[in-house]
Amino acid sequence: MDWLLTNARLVDRTELVDIAIADGRIARIRSTSSVQVGPAIPGPAIQRWELGGRVVLPGLVEPHVHLDKTYLNSSGSFPNHSGTLLEAIDVWLAVKQQRSAADVQNAVRRALRAAIANGVTAVRSHVDTEEPSDLQTLAAILEVREEFRHAIDLQIVALGFAGTSPVIDRAMADALALGADLVGGAPALTPDPATSLDAIFALAERTGKPIDLHSDETEDPASRTLLALAEMTIAAGMQGLVTAGHCCSLAFMDDASAGRVIERVAAARLHIVTLPSCNLVLMGRGRQPAPRGVTRVKELLAAGVNVCAGSDNVQDPFNPFGSYDPLQTANFTAHTAHLTGTDELRACLEMVTTRAARALGLDSYGLRAGAAADLLVLDAFDPQEAVTAPPPRLATFKNGRLIVRTQTEREWI
Repeated sequence: MDWLLTNARLVDRTELVDIAIADGRIARIRSTSSVQVGPAIPGPAIQRWELGGRVVLPGLVEPHVHLDKTYLNSSGSFPNHSGTLLEAIDVWLAVKQQRSAADVQNAVRRALRAAIANGVTAVRSHVDTEEPSDLQTLAAILEVREEFRHAIDLQIVALGFAGTSPVIDRAMADALALGADLVGGAPALTPDPATSLDAIFALAERTGKPIDLHSDETEDPASRTLLALAEMTIAAGMQGLVTAGHCCSLAFMDDASAGRVIERVAAARLHIVTLPSCNLVLMGRGRQPAPRGVTRVKELLAAGVNVCAGSDNVQDPFNPFGSYDPLQTANFTAHTAHLTGTDELRACLEMVTTRAARALGLDSYGLRAGAAADLLVLDAFDPQEAVTAPPPRLATFKNGRLIVRTQTEREWI
């Protein structure tokens, strides 16, 4: 046995437990109560850590970021004066070629280290694949993925406007051949969303890759790309293999229209990723009262949809905020979606743990015997504080290996 974490507190148990880790997996989880049930903890442990009732979570999962853009605002040279999505896109297109491969890799390393220190063990990033030069950026990120493979799982989405030009279609196909894991896109931002969706599904069929799209990132209540995506997912038999991020137009529809879309989303088993920080920044500029622009999280949850929460852009022209902290995102989601009940707060935590893991297809994920030992130790004794008051992270384990441990000292004078 490699590790024994004693007197840990889990989200779904009232009693404290001991967690045994061996060969990269959770070997046993056993109650520390006086009446022992189940097999004994194997021993002895090479390393033992007495947690004293502190909370242990499965590794956090970040389902939607943009590592190719991250930290572009660090120099302060690329402001988005209007704060809108369209200006952010224009700024990015004007400056992205100025970033060398080394610049990209340094930013990605910084992002992954921040995420790991925050307890993240898996992340999905969208990476631009609109032109051949974007493949150089993708290749640079793939190199960093290999460098960090021991510490974090990184999935990459080829983000292009499929169906709008042969150049983009070739770039996306090349990106998937190079090592991107999913077919991406933003159909609602193309001149013909239906044609773009057709091209996306055709590419997914040819490559055997799942789909993860930016969907209806707009204030237009008439935008129905999400509905079309649900119908095409059902027609293609890809239920459970398609993810849609943003889905902002749902927030601007009337209740009846939104309800019809959500019903089809549930039938298609789409994974929905809400991105509250970036959408609050970009949506509703110049409107009074200013709308939140965040998708209908409560209604989607009530319909049985798998809802996740992500950081989206971090410190770039799209969003000046962010720190690759899914617990901060869960807290933000609870605020913006009015999820304040006990069960609702638990759901927010699931949006960055079990629900996000489901969207990423992480089959060996979870706090259970036999699962990969991807764990996070919090400096907290109440699991609910993971959302209500995100606490310091004490340690992140990946495949049973201690990747980072944080120690702090406070002295009251």
